[in-house]
Amino acid sequence: MKSKIGIIAIVGLLMAVVFVSGCTDQNNNQTNASNTTNTSNTSTVKAFDVKATQTGPSTAKKGTSITINGSVTNHGSSAVADVKASGQDFIRNLGTLNPGQTQTFTYQVYIPTDKEVQADFGDNATVSNPLYIGGFAVTCTDSNGSIRTLNSNHLNINLS
Repeated sequence: MKSKIGIIAIVGLLMAVVFVSGCTDQNNNQTNASNTTNTSNTSTVKAFDVKATQTGPSTAKKGTSITINGSVTNHGSSAVADVKASGQDFIRNLGTLNPGQTQTFTYQVYIPTDKEVQADFGDNATVSNPLYIGGFAVTCTDSNGSIRTLNSNHLNINLS
């Protein structure tokens, strides 16, 4: 009977230790009775919040060039440096973007004709419709010195 009480006491002690260690913040070793916090209905701005977008025409013709508009906006609370936008045929050095700042640029995309595609890929090759234009990549350095990467949206352009 004494051994059963001893085992129960040890198990109870271990459970108490696990419970207390679960309520202890390992960074400052203060015991918290509750993890409840009050929140207000306000929003916070992240230090790093960069968005890249591109726009272009909704329709185009085969055998023509179209203009794609790119933009990179810093919605964050800290500046980002060494901002570069790059795609298959371009690289744009956009410099530093301060909070709230946007840099814009354009690039051209040539849409080949079916005959041009067939010359390179065979008689059954055609230009896909809609034409898919993948997003461009952005690299930059955040305020902590970390290199960040993100991609813009893609575009689908109907061909006539």
